[in-house]
Amino acid sequence: MLSVGILVVVATTNLLLGVAVIANNSRAELNRVFGSLAFTVAFWSIVTFLEDTSLNKNSLRLLATLDFGLAAIMIWLFFLFSAILSRSRFKAGRYLLLLIMLISVGLTIAGYTVSGVLQGSTVLLEPGPAFPVFLALLVACLGSGVFLLVRQSRRSRGIDRVQMQLILLGLYLTASALVVTNIILPRLYNDSSSFVSRIGIYSILFFTGFSTYAIVKHRFMNIRLLVARTVAYILLLVTLAGMYGAAIFGATAVFFPSETVGLAQKAVYATLAIILAFTFQPLRRFFEHLTDSIFFRDRYDTEEVLTDIGRILASEILLEKVLDKSLAEICQKLRVQRGLFMIFDKGKIYKVSHHGPLPDRLIIVPELKKLNRALIVSDELPPGERKDILDSHGLRLSLVLRTKDQFVGFLLLGDKLSGDIYSDQDLDLLQVLSHELAIAIVNAKAYEEISRFNATLQQKVLDATKRLRVANRNLKALDKAKDEFISMASHQLRTPLTTIKGYLSMILEGDAGKINAEQRDYLDFAFGGTQRMVSLISDLLNVSRLSAGRFVIEKQPTDMISVVEDEVRQLQTHAEAKSLKLSFDHPKKVLPHIELDEGKTRQVIMNFIDNAIYYTKEGSVTVTLDYDSKAGTMTVKVHDTGIGVPPEAQKKLFTKFFRADNAQTVRPDGTGLGLYLAKRVVEDQGGKILFESTVGQGSTFGFEMPLKTKEPNAKDHQTKQLPAVRPAAAVKR
Repeated sequence: MLSVGILVVVATTNLLLGVAVIANNSRAELNRVFGSLAFTVAFWSIVTFLEDTSLNKNSLRLLATLDFGLAAIMIWLFFLFSAILSRSRFKAGRYLLLLIMLISVGLTIAGYTVSGVLQGSTVLLEPGPAFPVFLALLVACLGSGVFLLVRQSRRSRGIDRVQMQLILLGLYLTASALVVTNIILPRLYNDSSSFVSRIGIYSILFFTGFSTYAIVKHRFMNIRLLVARTVAYILLLVTLAGMYGAAIFGATAVFFPSETVGLAQKAVYATLAIILAFTFQPLRRFFEHLTDSIFFRDRYDTEEVLTDIGRILASEILLEKVLDKSLAEICQKLRVQRGLFMIFDKGKIYKVSHHGPLPDRLIIVPELKKLNRALIVSDELPPGERKDILDSHGLRLSLVLRTKDQFVGFLLLGDKLSGDIYSDQDLDLLQVLSHELAIAIVNAKAYEEISRFNATLQQKVLDATKRLRVANRNLKALDKAKDEFISMASHQLRTPLTTIKGYLSMILEGDAGKINAEQRDYLDFAFGGTQRMVSLISDLLNVSRLSAGRFVIEKQPTDMISVVEDEVRQLQTHAEAKSLKLSFDHPKKVLPHIELDEGKTRQVIMNFIDNAIYYTKEGSVTVTLDYDSKAGTMTVKVHDTGIGVPPEAQKKLFTKFFRADNAQTVRPDGTGLGLYLAKRVVEDQGGKILFESTVGQGSTFGFEMPLKTKEPNAKDHQTKQLPAVRPAAAVKR
């Protein structure tokens, strides 16, 4: 009953496997051939079982004929299956073996290959004259088939390589089982029972089972792990059986030559069993290490790879380096032949980075858009457009890079250098990396855009600066032309004004006859206007001389007391006209003469006093002259109780043509040149301008001059702020 049960399982399984392969793709030649092979194996299993159990000579001859006839067809189908799977181009060899197979089948049917003989309860098969033809077919088909499968396994990559490995594994397991059940066990136990031999024959189910899985399935588990562990344990069992058998034969032959098994023999058997038990684990580890070295040559530590790539993403900010370094790390750790980053921006390819040899033609945007799934593995795809796109570019994997709300691009990988398909470990690693890579690439793109914007902005600033320099040169040229015009116009206006002023003075003095009071008022008004015009022209000339570098300081020993007294006296009438008190506080010490340009210094003092009178509505104007023998300086100050200078205007007060708003209200006809010229005159003589003002309370204008004059420097061109002493007045601006 046990034998019948095993036969039913084996035959039914082979029939179902054949149906599954043909149903998977009935149009494929490979599927049809393998389905036929599985059907033949199923019927052959039934025939061999009936052959071993038959007790009728006539039935035995018929079953023996069917046995070897089906065997001839089966081994030829195995060769044809191997040739199709390995894509062999030697069709002449196929036809030759087909002819030998047909001859062998014909000779077998004719009864020339083998005949079955019943001797007691034992079935014997007697070779016939055509048996060598069957052996030739067996050797040729099996040898050629195995050779083609091994060669294709070395050449193939990806899913093709896994298919080859699975089929070779099934073939190896079948061969191992046949060797153990039909050669080793019968010799060990001197037992050639049909049951043990049939178990070996039924082991062909290993080959058909693994081949079916290789054809129909792609990846429902980690195939290499199954292969490696299965091979390891089969090798272990075969090795243990061989060692155990050799030990038994040796021990029996040496120590117990008689056939009787006594207590001592049993003790030896037990000892050998213990020794073998102790050697089980070392042998198991040895074969596991051996199979790992074959099947896991590209093994890596996932955590280590994640750490290394994370370190790259954390240390690099430039997009090109992020792409190149991370791609190189992925390809090296996963042992991938080539890799590509295709980074997108606004629906277009923004950046491409590659590692390893480039494909003959780069994948284009319309093709990439068709790879719209998060992860695509070519070996797992059914025939179709996506698979064709990847295969045509030598790619095996497509991974979409995406952040939470932004599409970034694709990571495309080619074949693995080992020829294996991408394992579950590879896919899990890449899916974990996809989010980190996407974030790092987005950050690097943002940094690159900011850097590019900064570079563009810097270039615009440089261009604007260049234009400003050109404009500044043009302004300087215009300013120079303006100064030249003012100088020319001033010279041209000064002559007729001098003439007018002279004749007005002669009329006022009576040289043209006696004039009445009304006429004198008119003439005084005209003379005053002429005098102001002459002063304005004089200021303009001085400004033009300063700009042209022709403003010359002519120093000579000067009595500053006399200079200040004269200026105060000349402006006394002007102060009285406004009901203001104008006074001069003489120095308490004798003031020595100092080297100054007397004329220009007089203009400075006169300008300060005149401004103080103009911008003071009521109160007083006080002029002081001090001498500090220790410091070696002389100081002139003009204090008033006028309108003062607003704080926001004080920084610009001594610049050319500047006037404060409140000053323009009081005196609209001011030019803003008096204070500018005063500051230049003082500083060109080595002195410092003194100034302090409070709006509504008054101002203090003055200068400090060394007794021993020196060449002016940059520090001399600074206004020295005075401590508040008394209310001061404003200056015309």
